[in-house]
Amino acid sequence: MDVILVPGLWLNGASWAAVQPVLERAGHRTHPLTLPGLESPAADRTGIGLADHVAAVVAAIDATSGPVVVVGHSAGSGVAWAAVDARPDRVAHTVLVGGFPSPDGGPIADSFTTDGADLPLPPWSEFEAADLADLDDVGRETFRAQAVPSPAGLVSERQKLTDERRYDVPVTMVCPEFTGEMVRGWLAAGAAPVSELGRIRAVRYVDLPTGHWPQFTRPGDLGRTILSVIEAPADAVIDEYGRPEPPTGADELSTLVGFLDWQRATLGWKCDVSESGALNRTTAASSMTLGGLLKHLAYVEDDWFTRDLHDRPKPPPWDAVDWSADRDWEWHSAAEDSADELFAIWHRSVARSRAAVAEALAAGGGLDQKAKRLWPDGNSPNLRWILAHMIEEYARHNGHADLLREAVDGVTGE
Repeated sequence: MDVILVPGLWLNGASWAAVQPVLERAGHRTHPLTLPGLESPAADRTGIGLADHVAAVVAAIDATSGPVVVVGHSAGSGVAWAAVDARPDRVAHTVLVGGFPSPDGGPIADSFTTDGADLPLPPWSEFEAADLADLDDVGRETFRAQAVPSPAGLVSERQKLTDERRYDVPVTMVCPEFTGEMVRGWLAAGAAPVSELGRIRAVRYVDLPTGHWPQFTRPGDLGRTILSVIEAPADAVIDEYGRPEPPTGADELSTLVGFLDWQRATLGWKCDVSESGALNRTTAASSMTLGGLLKHLAYVEDDWFTRDLHDRPKPPPWDAVDWSADRDWEWHSAAEDSADELFAIWHRSVARSRAAVAEALAAGGGLDQKAKRLWPDGNSPNLRWILAHMIEEYARHNGHADLLREAVDGVTGE
């Protein structure tokens, strides 16, 4: 999937740098945009306005060949929404982070103080405390050093929307310094900035407690939220770590797959460490590493869903391994792989597994169908057993990942 990333005020495409790896490791293509006038502090912003930014996003959509996900941050949410209005048939989903789908005729941002053609980043004292949560002194200094004045025309021009098909495009509202409950209250009170939300046919809220800039303060969780928007069922509830929660009232198949995807997402969260070499770190007397867990579970995915369920040869890289020489090759060889390589191997295996399950179900037989590869005793498990076993496999190893992640950087949580 192509993911168009639209920054908010004072930011350019580089602001998405810590979010992109989560999506790219999963095989998605990211397009972080530097909008007109944001190229550098010295850029000429004279005459640049909202229409120019919208046109740049529309051009990015047109440069792709299939459905896209458009992500907008803060005031960039209004820009993103106008691009959806221009190309409603091309956008599969819209993700708005800390911002709203500005209505026709409304502003896309508050009226900050301008300086000629420039809209400079204000002093931090002009922001609410909630906006600055988790953005420490170093983060604020880094932000201000990278900030570029936005074109003043962005706050003086008004939104122009013409195609009501935009209301058919699903929207996920990522709520950082406010909550989904607060937005619903504003909507019920008739607040103008959120008026469009009441007309959109499918709106989902994801609370991501932090300040106004989660691409800096919680980039991994924001990336996994966007990933779940792409890969999880459209009605899935997404938690603050970007995991799609298992459905609470679904049928047997949806429940099993939901719990498996929850466990998969938990592993992705636990292994998302930024420190160099952290995926190779051990703890206590164990030789396990987070990188080893990723590669082992990638192997287990292919072993059950490709080799056992469909009785097909092992795909790369497993097909070239001398397993008789090293039965634990995936554990040992993980130390030689980069984080990007390990995540890519795991995501490819998960994608093959999902396709393998879909293929088996399409062929009939449901959860009762037997795996085609027989065990030595001539028996084989059914698909229901395989799915339940994979939940158990992930849950067991996620306990290991809990301990390893805490040893790396102190992060804990379910």
